Amino acid sequence: MFKKNICAVAVLALFTTGCVQKDSSINGYDLANHWFSVKNLDDNKIVLNKNFTEQYNDGSKTSAYTDFNLYKKNNIDNQLEQYTFFEDINKQNYKTMISNKSVDLKYNILPNEIKESFVMDEKQISSYKRNIKIKDKIIEESDIDGNVLTCIFSNYYENMSIKDKVNEFFKSKYSTKDKNYNNVLELSCKDSYVDGEYHIYLAKDIGTVLFMRKDMDDGSLEESFSILDTQTILD
Repeated sequence: MFKKNICAVAVLALFTTGCVQKDSSINGYDLANHWFSVKNLDDNKIVLNKNFTEQYNDGSKTSAYTDFNLYKKNNIDNQLEQYTFFEDINKQNYKTMISNKSVDLKYNILPNEIKESFVMDEKQISSYKRNIKIKDKIIEESDIDGNVLTCIFSNYYENMSIKDKVNEFFKSKYSTKDKNYNNVLELSCKDSYVDGEYHIYLAKDIGTVLFMRKDMDDGSLEESFSILDTQTILD
């Protein structure tokens, strides 16, 4: 998911004022409960996330846009589907839109792992451990050129402010509306291909609420963040 979603957005340990840190070194968490809105999906609801993204190059804004991720349960037991839209989608037209679009990603929620498959390439299948603890390596993926993406479970927050996280990571350069979430996992990632870092924040029963990246490319600093704007539960 994450290596592909990081590319789609163009999806290390931080201690933020206003965020309560919890020592969870001995506590385990179910990745599925933070990655997806599992209860709603198990009730055969449709989960629609609207995301807002801003990108910057050396401090100057280069783009801003919204996208929509739609999640629904397949007829197959414990299999979820994800669709991505770069146009407005709402309660009235989502059924028509998904009927005209192929699923992007599929997830099998197994007792001990999550298996993700990229529909456009059946060979791209990734597995992630469900029951995780602080400092666990969640992702380690290599491409055909030998570049490696690694993500660790770096922090757990009982309470987290989106605005505080963005301000801290980007040194208060970019303003954003504040949103607060409870029970948040932070995944901190490094890609051997670029000089940079990525942070993914997953809130329990919601999914990804914040993604931030910072890369150096040919001496130019590229930065971006993506925030969950709204989540809508549909029948």
